[in-house]
Amino acid sequence: MTIPMDEILQEIVDQAYGVACLGRNGDLPDPDLISADVLAELELAGDAMRYVDSEGRIAWKATPGVCDYFMDLQRDAEAEYEAEDV
Repeated sequence: MTIPMDEILQEIVDQAYGVACLGRNGDLPDPDLISADVLAELELAGDAMRYVDSEGRIAWKATPGVCDYFMDLQRDAEAEYEAEDV
């Protein structure tokens, strides 16, 4: 089952799955369980919210605060990159 989520949350969940897979010898965790756990933790922290999408499914998206945080990180990284070019 695929859990609908925006790109920011998908990246966070993918990273969590990668960390969960490290050091495992063939016994990989279920990606859906990792996704559900991470999304529940993010919702409790106020970083993700559930909503009903246009198809009537429960979906997830990052809160505006998280989106702003990542936009600030991107701007900082771009500014540092431009400063190195000079």
